[in-house]
Amino acid sequence: MLESNKGAVIRTALFFLCLVALVLTSCRNKGNNDRKAGDAATTVAAPDSSNLLVLDKLIRENPKSPDLFAKRAKFYAEKKNYTQALNDITIALKMDSVDPGYYISQAEYYIFNGEPNSAKKGLNVCLKKFPGNTDAMLKMAEIHLYMKEYGQAKLMLQQVLPINDDLAQIYFLQGLIALETSDTLGAIKNFQVTIDKQPDYYAAYIQAGKIYSNQGNPLAIQYMKSAIDLQPNMYEAHYLLGLFYQEHGFLDEAQREYEFISSKIDSTQADPYFNRGYIEMVYKGNFEEAVKWFGKAIDRNPDYADAWYNRGFSYELDGKLAKAKIDYQKAMEIEPNFPLAIKGLNRIEDGKPLKK
Repeated sequence: MLESNKGAVIRTALFFLCLVALVLTSCRNKGNNDRKAGDAATTVAAPDSSNLLVLDKLIRENPKSPDLFAKRAKFYAEKKNYTQALNDITIALKMDSVDPGYYISQAEYYIFNGEPNSAKKGLNVCLKKFPGNTDAMLKMAEIHLYMKEYGQAKLMLQQVLPINDDLAQIYFLQGLIALETSDTLGAIKNFQVTIDKQPDYYAAYIQAGKIYSNQGNPLAIQYMKSAIDLQPNMYEAHYLLGLFYQEHGFLDEAQREYEFISSKIDSTQADPYFNRGYIEMVYKGNFEEAVKWFGKAIDRNPDYADAWYNRGFSYELDGKLAKAKIDYQKAMEIEPNFPLAIKGLNRIEDGKPLKK
């Protein structure tokens, strides 16, 4: 009975998809001759929260410095205040409209602010001024990908290739397009070329690892471990590696990855606790321990319907029917048509609960 529920109750991670290319601005290509030494997108150090007052003071003292406005825009963007970021980068552009980096930063802020058409409009202005700027062309391809305009994204990438076919991001974006259009072989090929071109391209290892993981191919482990070597404290690689281990019976290894996430990376994430509960419930039949871990997931995310259901299921199997009923009801408050919770309540009310 436990195993038959597996597909319905286990959570899987959703990472990157089309937005990944927009998030990973650090993966912009290197060596573009069109970039100025003062390019805000490449030379501005990430400001910490203590720098806002300093930036405000500097801007008051130097109100005609576009770079200072670009720096403050970057600060606001990192704080997810994209409206203010757009205000500042627009001021920078009015002062210095010949810096392609400002246009690219503006496009990114527009995307995160939910305005992709404005992002494209600004980049079109940039590309008219700098027709061969591969950074701007790649950013435009990313936006087309984000908007699921795959043909236009491919066309833009084809225009970049004759300019510089050594840019890893071309192949990464081609891989994402292939992935989005169900061309798994094409995706793998392009992600591998990305890695060949730029061996420290973290996101390419993640995407290749996801594909191999979905195929049940142990190569997933190699790619996830390579990603971890590059960025040891990133959630995605550890979680996906743990999930692969879990789904293939390497339970100690899976629990080790989840424990690392919770203790070293981000203790607020609910999924690692949920998965530890699932391991205890499904694979080990240790329902008391499962209840503990599902409870920790609920503590992190009180609206986690699957965690409420699975804790209720653990209670039911352990004969604690009153507690099971409460959790099933809570799962249904969050997700009214939760079929497994409905079945669980019906079993208890009919006097036919499951037993361990």
